[in-house]
Amino acid sequence: MRKLNSLLAAFALAAGAGAVSAAPAQAATPTCTSWTTYYATGTTDYVVHVPSAGYQTGTVNCLLQQGNYGDAVTTLQRGLRHCRGYDIAVDRDFGPQTRAAVLDTQRWANDAFGAGISEDGGYGPQTKNWIQYPVWTWPANTMTNKCQHSPV
Repeated sequence: MRKLNSLLAAFALAAGAGAVSAAPAQAATPTCTSWTTYYATGTTDYVVHVPSAGYQTGTVNCLLQQGNYGDAVTTLQRGLRHCRGYDIAVDRDFGPQTRAAVLDTQRWANDAFGAGISEDGGYGPQTKNWIQYPVWTWPANTMTNKCQHSPV
């Protein structure tokens, strides 16, 4: 009987182990905290700053939402103000005005182009593709009157 119980216990463990498969944990999308600089399309004389998780990391699929504060918010606000024409402060604070501008951009992208973006007023990987950013001279780093989508 003891052998039978041991066999049944071993069978139950083996069956249980095979029946449950652990899916790999997905990494959460990080918060944007700074920016990454890219050459503007087709030139090395101009650059575009894009919000990123960390300074010059290239991690541009990141999130910003109301309540965030810092360099990444400034980068987003410059794009919304100078390239989309929103009358918002460039003050490093993702407040109600910035949220409203992002939400309006999401609605515009959905209405005009069927973008399929969640209209939540938050900046993330989907919304990034619909924001243009000011083009800066390089290496002088002076903002021009031109705008460009993220090159990545």
